[in-house]
Amino acid sequence: MVKSTLVTPEPYHLPGYVGYVPQFKFRIGGTYGKTTHDILYSPEKSSRMPYKIIDEVKFKEPLARTRPARDEGWSNTKLKGGMIPGYTGYVPKGQHFFGQCYARACDNALQSFEKDLVIKEQNDETLRMIPKKPLTPISKGRAYPVRPRDFEHGTSPYRLPNGHEEKYFVSGYTGFVPRSRELLAKSYPELTTEALRIHQSDQDRLKNVPTGLPRVISRAKTAPPCLIYTKTSGLIPNYTGHVPAMKFKFGKTFGATTVNALNQSI
Repeated sequence: MVKSTLVTPEPYHLPGYVGYVPQFKFRIGGTYGKTTHDILYSPEKSSRMPYKIIDEVKFKEPLARTRPARDEGWSNTKLKGGMIPGYTGYVPKGQHFFGQCYARACDNALQSFEKDLVIKEQNDETLRMIPKKPLTPISKGRAYPVRPRDFEHGTSPYRLPNGHEEKYFVSGYTGFVPRSRELLAKSYPELTTEALRIHQSDQDRLKNVPTGLPRVISRAKTAPPCLIYTKTSGLIPNYTGHVPAMKFKFGKTFGATTVNALNQSI
């Protein structure tokens, strides 16, 4: 039977192979498959180092596939022997194997991972066989002394009287503590204790103020209304509020355009 000259004889690399091929850049005039076939078939002519042709290796199935776990899903079935290059998922211990083809590196990584799982299961079984000893307390009393509380659990430091040992906030408290900004150079519990003491003193002093004093009238109720759009002057540039009919006016500065924006009679 006469073999066809159009088919490249094996072995050769498929077009798109991105691995290293020795002396490939010095070969021209042939297809990728024909050129790589000549390099692989004639190692004594292409390189000083012997270029060995590796026979096809049949990878064995990892141990996890022969003994699947009870909660194993469909995703774990992708990790098997002879994996195809291009798989972008995670391969356990795949980062420790390099310098080989993808299928062989993945197979070695999975075999090593399965061996580690077997060792872990053996160690767990050894631990289960060890008889458990009951834990005995070191002392008969409480592990930590319990301090008697004068108030019920969860009382706010605001409600505790001045001088109480628990009238403070612990470090890490992010809430507002009145009169604490003016205190410096102290630890947080000491600072909050002093701030709460000052705040409590101010509250007690306000409670003792006689009620016959004249009432203080709020300035906000007596102040005249603030006019935004005046008749004789414009607004300041960078004003971000609304100006009536502003989008229909152009050709002037912002201040000149906003003079008498309400078109009131002067």
